[in-house]
Amino acid sequence: MSAARPARHTPGLPETLELVAYEDCYRDDGARLHYEDDAPFTGDVFARDRQGRVISLASYVDGVPSGPQYQWHPDGTKKSEGRARYGLAIGDWRRWHPNGRLAEHKVFSLQGRYERVQKWDKEGNLVKDKSFTS
Repeated sequence: MSAARPARHTPGLPETLELVAYEDCYRDDGARLHYEDDAPFTGDVFARDRQGRVISLASYVDGVPSGPQYQWHPDGTKKSEGRARYGLAIGDWRRWHPNGRLAEHKVFSLQGRYERVQKWDKEGNLVKDKSFTS
């Protein structure tokens, strides 16, 4: 079941976006996401785990991830967040350990290329710091 809701005022997107469940969507041969009709889906898609808890929320434009992307651990704490554009990761992406400590921070260019990766262990110790820019 879909419900219209206000857009995030992102330039180039429609005034209202739909919020739908991932289980109600399907992917075409080109891996674009669709909901109900033949047009690739534009809006927000959420997924639930077997206990009914929301574990992800992702924005799509024309059937590909574009906009904010979020995931949560089963206890409701944030698991990851980032932004996509035309299906590519861009900007800052973060992932957290179940204990709430930052696990990973990745930085992507506007073209989706790695610029930097940092990783921490569960205790918060930096275990990797690599830059990919020249």
